[in-house]
Order: sequence, then structure tokens, then C-alpha cells
Amino acid sequence: MRDLKTYLSVAPVVSTLWFGSLAGLLIEINRLFPLIFSFF
Repeated sequence: MRDLKTYLSVAPVVSTLWFGSLAGLLIEINRLFPLIFSFF
């Protein structure tokens, strides 16, 4: 039960960091190469 609480406290932090870095990476790619995402 303690491991489950540890997992539930770690998972939001890890997912927030992951999605934040992914969004930042997409924004930087879109800033450097603005025409790539206009084809989709």
C-alpha cells in the first residue's frame, strides 16, 4: 500500500515534467522551422 502512495505522488510530477518538456520542444521546433507543422 505504501508503494502505491509513493507511485501516486511521483506519477503527476513525472508526467508534468514530460509533457512540459515535450511542449517546449515542439514550440522550439516550430519556432526554428515554422513550415514543418503547416503541412499536417
